[in-house]
Amino acid sequence: MSVELTTVLIAVPAYAVVLVLFWVMWLASRSRHERTVAIVAGIALVAWAALATTLAIRGRFVQPDGRTAPPVGINLLAALAAMATSLALSPTLRRLLSNQKHLIRLNVWRLVGVVFLLLAADGQVPALWALPAGIGDVLIGATAFWVADRLDAPGGRRRAIVFNLLGLADLVVAIGLGMATSPGPTRLFPTTPTSAPLTRFPLALVPAFLVPLAIMVHVVSLWQIFAGSWQAE
Repeated sequence: MSVELTTVLIAVPAYAVVLVLFWVMWLASRSRHERTVAIVAGIALVAWAALATTLAIRGRFVQPDGRTAPPVGINLLAALAAMATSLALSPTLRRLLSNQKHLIRLNVWRLVGVVFLLLAADGQVPALWALPAGIGDVLIGATAFWVADRLDAPGGRRRAIVFNLLGLADLVVAIGLGMATSPGPTRLFPTTPTSAPLTRFPLALVPAFLVPLAIMVHVVSLWQIFAGSWQAE
């Protein structure tokens, strides 16, 4: 698969997620203050996507040697910490993300897992990573609207819980196998090829931007299910 086609298939969904997430928050806003928070959050998402793109193009996520901590892993932890802090400090932001159906539907972007399977078939990434990550993503993306549309039906809550847990498990497996097949101190499997392409643009947008965002969406969704929607007081 050409770099140009891969860029389109990865970058377009990544940037589309930003627009859709802003749209979800905007629809949920009921006051001037909430609309302001939605706009600020949208700008932050755009800035994050732009930063991830810039760093990926400049090769900042590439593993520099066999001893240094993986830059992608550091970025993942930093992104999750930033999002968790933002949600913890802003009840308004939590309310804007309180529509359970919209959160579940956001996972439709995971259909990009098809790209991983095509790249593996072309010998560009290891099948050990691409098969579980790609198949798992496709299954989550393909069932997102089905689970969301049946949330209010009998068994809807249980389906949403299973969906989110499987979605998180798929991300954990993808992260783990990506690190285990990539050059660096975390490499466990000497695959050929390695997962090094995941540290370069455009594939780097997946672990650097889409994966941490997907993890947080699953966590927020599960929080709502078990503890009630996060509503501003």
